[in-house]
Amino acid sequence: MIEIPEATTIARQAGETLTGRRVVTAQAGHTPHKFTWYKGDPERYASALADQTVVGARALARYVELDLGDQRLAFSDGARPRWLAPGAPRPAKHQLLLELDDGSALVCTVQMYAGIALIDDDDDTDFYYQVARDAPSPLTGAFTVDHLRALAADAKPTLSAKGLLATEQRIPGLGNGCLQDILFTAGIHPQRQTKTLDDDDLVELHRTLVATLQEMTDAGGRDTETDLFGKPGGYPTILSAKTRDLPCRSCGGSITRKAFLGGNVYFCPACQPLGDC
Repeated sequence: MIEIPEATTIARQAGETLTGRRVVTAQAGHTPHKFTWYKGDPERYASALADQTVVGARALARYVELDLGDQRLAFSDGARPRWLAPGAPRPAKHQLLLELDDGSALVCTVQMYAGIALIDDDDDTDFYYQVARDAPSPLTGAFTVDHLRALAADAKPTLSAKGLLATEQRIPGLGNGCLQDILFTAGIHPQRQTKTLDDDDLVELHRTLVATLQEMTDAGGRDTETDLFGKPGGYPTILSAKTRDLPCRSCGGSITRKAFLGGNVYFCPACQPLGDC
């Protein structure tokens, strides 16, 4: 799934690769996918995108957004935008395909679920998009420890650490994938309740959150995800499906995988004690 490091990486690559390219033809909804949510009628995309030129690209939390002048094309969640070189075969199944004027293409396929949105400049009504645009990014100095303190203070005391970081768009673009390494490095169990986090915990959680996301971004994303060219990111995840059978890197103990809050969490019971929640 696209999270902050992957969105930032793909947007940078898209800006470098696609800026100045003109869309010759576009096709949306070629392969039906019931968990792909298009903003507007996908049949409109062909006429709306044809002859548009890519002006640039940017990341907004979990969104990769292409600037097409008076409209934007945004991908989020399980959308997988890929650049295809001139002459490269096009996949038989796809949810969006843009043929470009140099013979290359941008294709998007969906993993699990995703959003694909064609947004006019005067249309900013989507809640998730607004939050992604307006909330402070952990990759900037605007995401301060006071901001994290405020999020914790506003949360229910029984909310888990995972819930604090990755639910209700408190930190847009931070999801179930990135939070594993953040919580492990901070020594916080994903089920630990927010009310048990003292100020020292929050300061350390803020430091770890910012540093880990920056490290992931600097490495071009996590090794569990791929970039615009289909290459895995360079950040080796500490806790993920790739490492679940390896011993804890800190204590050598066993890693636990558990279903919690709509996804699997990975943690070391010794290094991330739950205590009294």
